[in-house]
Amino acid sequence: MKKIALAVAAVVAGLSNVAVADTYMGGKLGYNALNDACHLNAPCDDDSFAASMHLGYNFNEYVAAEYGVDYLGSFKANFDKAGMNTVDGDLWAITLAPKFNLPVTDSFNLFAKAGAAYMMAGDEKDFVPTGSLGAEYKVNYNLSLRAEYQRFENMSDNVISDMDANYFGLGFNYKFGSEPVVVEEVVEEVVEVRPAARIVEHVYPAQVETVQFGLESAEVQDASRLSTTIELMNTYPQAQVEITGYSDTTGSEAYNQALTEKRAEAVAEQFKAEGIAAERMTVKGMGEANPVASNETREGREENRRVEVVVPAFQYKETVQAQ
Repeated sequence: MKKIALAVAAVVAGLSNVAVADTYMGGKLGYNALNDACHLNAPCDDDSFAASMHLGYNFNEYVAAEYGVDYLGSFKANFDKAGMNTVDGDLWAITLAPKFNLPVTDSFNLFAKAGAAYMMAGDEKDFVPTGSLGAEYKVNYNLSLRAEYQRFENMSDNVISDMDANYFGLGFNYKFGSEPVVVEEVVEEVVEVRPAARIVEHVYPAQVETVQFGLESAEVQDASRLSTTIELMNTYPQAQVEITGYSDTTGSEAYNQALTEKRAEAVAEQFKAEGIAAERMTVKGMGEANPVASNETREGREENRRVEVVVPAFQYKETVQAQ
């Protein structure tokens, strides 16, 4: 028992060797059940009241280390069929294990531990692996409640053989120190006083672009000619565009009318592909009307096979910062 007392004292003394703000201490009460401790029905007592205390240190939010002293109860067990090899007394364990936390909310935390334990039952002693699963609920900065299942695996010595311990406990943690005081930094706002702005109204002049077409063709051969007008339309959403198709006098009037409508629609599709809404366009075909050159020559007919793209003059406003 002197060794156990020293172990308990070491838990308390350890507080002076670590940073207090990240240190906690706690205890548990519960129930311990042994496995492989009874080869005969009697005499055998393989479950008992259990209690423990522990000292922990938080490295960060997710990783800690715990040192604990566990009283796993008083028991009577036999380890051979004849009942000759028996152990009657108290079972103790001293543990050291890393603790891995999984914060679920600000108040609720799941954890697991896996480490080593030195188990003692009278003259029977052994180092064994130990692990646990549990949950903690934070009441306030200093106090939290804990529920934990801990397993001690395969204690063996001269008499005890492959004995396991299953410890179910409810307890608490007490974290040392005080909750940090959050000091809100006061930032002085510097308000820059700027001169008043004024709105100036301008008139954007009308823009005209012409797209030429091949004989009896409604295919736009050089869409790059429309890039300036498309950029203007995207820059000024108030701008409108008039797209008018024309033809030479080759073919019938009805055929030429339909052809000029197709030419105008082909140009309109180029605008739509660049995000210009159809509501901002006026699209029509004018057939053989309004020739810009004589249809008696080949050169004149080439000039007349066209689509005129007109952006009428429009008003726009500009904010000007006063000097």
